[in-house]
Amino acid sequence: MTRTPMPSKSLRFGFQILICFSVLSALTSENVFAQVAGPQVVAGEFIVKMKKKTGMSANNRLSIGMKAINKLGAGVQVKQAFWGSEMMHIKSNSSASIDILRANPDVEFVEPNYLLRVDPIDVQGLGVAPGVFDDYSQSNSNVRVVDAWAIEKPYNQGTKTVVAIIDTGLDATHKLFADSNAVWTNQAELNGTAGVDDDGNGYVDDIHGWNYVNNSNNAYDDDAHGTHVAGIILGVGQDVLAYPVRESKIRIMPLKFLDAKGSGSTANAVSAMYYAVNMGAKVINNSWGGSSYSRALHEAYTYAYNNGVVIATAAGNSDLNNDFFPMYPAALDTPNNIAVAATTDSDSRASFSNFGSNSVAVAAPGVQIISSVPGAGCPNPGCYTMMSGTSMASPFVAGLAALVLREAPQLSAYQVRSIILGGVDVFSSLNSLISTSGRVNAYKTIQSAKTQTSTMAWSPSYSPVYKADRSTASTSEPAPAAAGCGLVKAILEDSSGGGGPTQGMAGNAAVVLGMILLPIAVAAGLRRKSSAEVPAHRRQYARYHLVKSLMIQVGDQVISTASESLSVGGLSFGISENTFQIGKGEKIKVKIGDLDHQLDGEVVWCSQKQSYGVRFLDITDQLRTQMSMWTSGLQPT
Repeated sequence: MTRTPMPSKSLRFGFQILICFSVLSALTSENVFAQVAGPQVVAGEFIVKMKKKTGMSANNRLSIGMKAINKLGAGVQVKQAFWGSEMMHIKSNSSASIDILRANPDVEFVEPNYLLRVDPIDVQGLGVAPGVFDDYSQSNSNVRVVDAWAIEKPYNQGTKTVVAIIDTGLDATHKLFADSNAVWTNQAELNGTAGVDDDGNGYVDDIHGWNYVNNSNNAYDDDAHGTHVAGIILGVGQDVLAYPVRESKIRIMPLKFLDAKGSGSTANAVSAMYYAVNMGAKVINNSWGGSSYSRALHEAYTYAYNNGVVIATAAGNSDLNNDFFPMYPAALDTPNNIAVAATTDSDSRASFSNFGSNSVAVAAPGVQIISSVPGAGCPNPGCYTMMSGTSMASPFVAGLAALVLREAPQLSAYQVRSIILGGVDVFSSLNSLISTSGRVNAYKTIQSAKTQTSTMAWSPSYSPVYKADRSTASTSEPAPAAAGCGLVKAILEDSSGGGGPTQGMAGNAAVVLGMILLPIAVAAGLRRKSSAEVPAHRRQYARYHLVKSLMIQVGDQVISTASESLSVGGLSFGISENTFQIGKGEKIKVKIGDLDHQLDGEVVWCSQKQSYGVRFLDITDQLRTQMSMWTSGLQPT
């Protein structure tokens, strides 16, 4: 992920009984919502996985799925099947058809097609060629890449590790890549017949990767992010500012799924990951993410692990703790995933970088990193510029992983990850922020890899624990409840102007609150009072018992808790009147974590349950649409 470094700010939390709390980010609401406000989805698109069955191939399972979808009529279409899996990317204009699929005993899960993105790019000046007095350096931090070159295998020895860059594409005409022979080539298609899928992988003329945005073989970078990432990966093994450029030690496989605005879909990201693994990449770099957990993406990471592929993943740029505010796919726990934070030249955490003592494995330089960008008119070796972000830190680790495999190609993804994490330089500034408390050291890592050339490959078994499906109905016992209490959902307050807990930049105050993501818990219906008992409080909207983490701000008070129930009309949460002093009827603004806009609300008090709630004063179309998605397959209380 990439964004301009910004100074940290703080949030004050005033309640000791809250289930979890954290000091939040130094970002404006626009930036933080890129990570925590989701889920943003591609409307009408879903990912479906068929259940595995002993003795039945993935293709046979997909055939069963295709038949089930064909029975739903022309309103449901299969856009693509993910190569080597039981998953499909479908489009449907009917929520009823999706409900039918979810109920199909052969279907394992159905999830929305979530959007993923990179943050706004921090570009230092114009893209220009390096000057005659420019010295090569990944960073002024002592990562020792140049020292590592002296002990690596010579250029004419060793196999070039293929690194798939799943990003905005690549300017393969840039002198750095063209003259170093760094771009991966699919020999079957290069030597085959034009317009024919010569290798039978489902892609026609995929000579140098694929473009999932427009479904073509032209993966040109129209954003600059992917080309910059590629230059960093190559630069771990050679001087990328020198010209003439020498032969590369690494192959770059460009897979474009992010568009010119840095946005793309989970379906295309997953498809690109399966392509990378099946076409021989041993390292994948993912410098992007979002706040929504995707089981399909988790499946792709697991597939990569089972096939020995290392993945470097950007931790994110919202100055948030990924242990509590997960950024995906960085927060996925597969043993091949290396979540990377960004550090400064002085080896402290970059102000924008996400962190997490459990979820972020290592740090790497990510501030003002010079690398290649697309562009015409620059003299040899082409256009370069500086960018900052965890997007720049992650490819450093990806390049390092590729060089470890160049020294010891038989090692498993788990072993490569262990070597990189074991070769860090530890800094007190990273204690409690990074699981290793360390920033990568290229020399120590390669030195360790050279001692492992005869080590047999070994990987621990991994059984993924998937987060609860949003649509899974509960089997919990019903509990009594009263009507007339406001209903609650995961809330985030975003307040602009004075009086908020966070000061904005350049004199503009902005309140940014991140929600604490908890596993979805659902319970069966609560007993309803008869209309004779509560005629004045008959429910206008169906209520569902959903547990969602939430945060609320009323004036200077900020609370973090969990919802008890949810409807289109409001939400309820379990904090007592004695604990949280607030006036009934008080008007507040709420930010529901899975929406991208605020709602006006009114505080209500349920005397029978002795708990607070919020009644929404403005019910938007987006709220109605999202409620339908959250509660699909559930029974109202």
